[in-house]
Amino acid sequence: MTAFAACLFALAGLASAWTMLATVRRFGAAAAMLRTQLAACPDTMTVEWKMIERVAVPALGALRKRPARRAAMQPGLDWPQLERAA
Repeated sequence: MTAFAACLFALAGLASAWTMLATVRRFGAAAAMLRTQLAACPDTMTVEWKMIERVAVPALGALRKRPARRAAMQPGLDWPQLERAA
């Protein structure tokens, strides 16, 4: 089983290396020319970042008009350890 796993690992490594080499062969020239193309571009673009300040939101329990259901009516929401401890 160990030799089989080693063969699978080696096969996966070869497939990964083949994929990386194919990607470099296909897109390598364009990636090398990208810096030259960006330097030759006369236009500039300004990016402005804006942040929104977060404010505290009241708890939803305070906004509830009806009283909350008791836990006994919703047995699926209780943890089993809590019943044993009580």
